[in-house]
Amino acid sequence: MPVTTTPITDSAPLTREAGTRLVERWTALWNGDVALAEQILAPGFRLHFADDFDGNGSAHTFGQDELTAFISVNSHALTGLTFAAEAAPLVDSERGEMACRWSESHTDGEDVVVKSGIDMFAVTDGRISAVWSLTGNHRFAA
Repeated sequence: MPVTTTPITDSAPLTREAGTRLVERWTALWNGDVALAEQILAPGFRLHFADDFDGNGSAHTFGQDELTAFISVNSHALTGLTFAAEAAPLVDSERGEMACRWSESHTDGEDVVVKSGIDMFAVTDGRISAVWSLTGNHRFAA
């Protein structure tokens, strides 16, 4: 699915359509288009991972630079890594918040590794200012 190029404007309300465009771009960012970070992430952006993805026993918080580095490393390290939004986001226009389910898949030898999760977004002036992300791990034979 192509990413829309409709510009994000500071005066645009967070509607379901605006939220869907942001999620499309967020997904494209995770699929390796790190140049989108400058367009869709607000100054001071923070991503809060709720899970211990590296086994050190703690959650992680990334700013924009850490996020784009993390995406770049993982896109090269994992074979066939692909992210997809599972549905249009649920949007709370009054609060400037939205939530969206997503999935990730890649291959590990002969296995297909699938993860799924939910991201909860705060949107400020038409850009993503914070995300809280929760991931679940599932492994399926190919």
